[in-house]
Order: sequence, then structure tokens, then C-alpha cells
Amino acid sequence: MKRLDGKIALVTGASSGIGEATARRLAEEGATVVAAARRAERLQALVERIHAAGGKADAVQADVAVGEQIDALVRTTLDRHGRIDILVNNAGVMLLAPIQDARVEDWRRMVELNLLGLMQLTHAVLPGMYAQGSGHSVNLSSLAGRSVMPGGSVYSVTKFGVNAFTEALRKETVKQGIRVTVIEPGPVATELIEHVTDPASKARITEVFSSIEQLQPEDVADAIAYAVTAPPRVNINEILLTPTDYAR
Repeated sequence: MKRLDGKIALVTGASSGIGEATARRLAEEGATVVAAARRAERLQALVERIHAAGGKADAVQADVAVGEQIDALVRTTLDRHGRIDILVNNAGVMLLAPIQDARVEDWRRMVELNLLGLMQLTHAVLPGMYAQGSGHSVNLSSLAGRSVMPGGSVYSVTKFGVNAFTEALRKETVKQGIRVTVIEPGPVATELIEHVTDPASKARITEVFSSIEQLQPEDVADAIAYAVTAPPRVNINEILLTPTDYAR
């Protein structure tokens, strides 16, 4: 008997990095994983990898910055599996730039994906969790949700927002049998840096990250697994994890 047997886990941003590692980790614990992201081929490869390891998973292509696709993702998951027990809101981008030089479309993308998408997906999943009297919502924030760095203004805006939304959600659902956790990683070896469009910011963050031993996606996935496999009486409110040799 595995700890998440019978549980349905919806993981966004599952085509790479933390999302992919989390999908694999929760499947190892016995959950049936619904892996969601924009890149269908990568999702299919992930599902095949989980199946090969003896786990259960399927994929739904979706951009969680788009409201209609969020609603379709939840409907598809419920049609296939009847319930959602664990929601891991992981999808996000980090588009760094000084405020004066930033592209407003990058700001909009971060707000729509990192914050509004997370909020709308949570809103869409909550009625089912309320009806079943249980569930666990896990939101991926960041060390940038606690500390602002130059060039990271709007990225931090979204992550501070995730922290606030998560705390409000926890307080609103505390009597409904729903658990809520925020995960705040420091530097992680993922694709986030590749998306940075400002050359100076990209060079600066690459230099910082290359000077330390970054967290691996599996480290964050282990933290998520720890939270969602805790006894029902235990709510892990937040987990902050950083590289051992990183101080900020």
C-alpha cells in the first residue's frame, strides 16, 4: 500500500523541471497523476516514463494563463477521474529585467501565468474539494516571494501574491478538510533562466546561479511529497528550501 494510492493529483507545468519531477514523485507514491502543460510531446514522454516505472498518469495539454483552457483542464480531469485530491500549481515563468528596460508584455505574461492562472485554477478545483470534504492545494512560490532582487520586481510581485493568496486560501478552507501549502525554493536548476529576454539580467542571474550548487527539481518534488503525504491532521503551511551554499 503506497501513501497516495487512490489519490488523483493534477500537476501544472509538468513538461519539465519541478513539475516533471513532482509528477514522477507523486506517481511513485501511488497517485494517479494528471500532467498538464503546453508541450504535448514532452507530456507524452513523461507519461510513458511514469508508466514504465509502474505508475499511473495521463496528460492534458493546457496553457494555464488562458481561462478557457483552465476550465477545460479541470473538466477533462474530472471526466476522466471523477475527483481531484491534490493540486500542484507549478507553472510559471521568470522574466527578469530592470523596471525601466522591461517589456510590459513580459510583466503581463508573468502576472497572467504565475498569479492569475494559479488563482483561477484553484478557484475551478475548489468546488470539488469542498464537495468531497478533502483536498490539498500546493502552490509554488519562490525565495523571490520573500526577498526582492534588482531586475526581479514583477516576478517578485507575482510570488508575493502567491504567498498572500495561499495564506488566505488556507484560512478560508481550514474547516473544510482542505490542506494548503506554499513551497518557496531558492535557485533551482530548471529552464527558468532560458526564458529571460533581457540580456543583462540573463547574464547576471546566470553568473549568480553558476557560482553555487543549485537545488535540483527532485529536491523540490521531495518537499512537495513530504507535505502531501503528511497525516491528515498535519498541514504543512510553508516550506522554504535553498541551496546550502547560497545566502541572500
